[in-house]
Amino acid sequence: MKVTFPTKQADVAELSIDGKPFSYRIPPVIGTHPGCFEVCDDITRTAQGKEIAAYVFGALAYKKNEWADQQRIIFPSINYLRVPEVLTMVPNRKEFGDLAGAMLVDSDLSGEGLAKQTEVPKDFAGWAQTPSGLMVMNNRIAVPMDKWHFDTWNAKNSAVVALFGDEGAEILEQSAKDSKRNYKPLWRADVNAIKSPEKRVPIVVGYDDGGLGLGCDDYGYCRDGCAVRVLK
Repeated sequence: MKVTFPTKQADVAELSIDGKPFSYRIPPVIGTHPGCFEVCDDITRTAQGKEIAAYVFGALAYKKNEWADQQRIIFPSINYLRVPEVLTMVPNRKEFGDLAGAMLVDSDLSGEGLAKQTEVPKDFAGWAQTPSGLMVMNNRIAVPMDKWHFDTWNAKNSAVVALFGDEGAEILEQSAKDSKRNYKPLWRADVNAIKSPEKRVPIVVGYDDGGLGLGCDDYGYCRDGCAVRVLK
């Protein structure tokens, strides 16, 4: 993975990963989950997947002034970085069959958040399986429990792949290594304890103590965080 930094602009942060450019409007949008993703204009769109991972890489892995205006890019711990998805955590109970303990991932570009209507399918009939073990149907992703329910959330954890793609998961792992950060435990709903499906919104956190965290947030849903937008 080769990262380069093009010429700086006043309100734009640019980087290139393996020759592919990414341009972000800075500073990030600040607000609640619905507030961040309801924002729209004619020149930007909500960052997704690998684009978010690339932003994290630029924000955490490089020293001050090496990527545009670092103070406007980096996200403080209280303003965690939001991901435009809604997660449905399925209880690890036998009545859910193959879906027991799974994480369902649905795109949320309109910012519905916890209000988004999601359903747990009866089984995986008709779903396609990816090489990393994800189940996919009509742009919806299901991550079986044995592929994601671990304390670590590095590139081998399929929950990270579901949110950021294979390359994005590798970029986040590299971000932790290059910024000398330690992975925090995966903050999530305990599928072994819940009795009915619970929704969460995912976040990435760069902690003040140097840790890098991935969270499945509910109480911070209406608390201010930040979201990244890229130029169209």
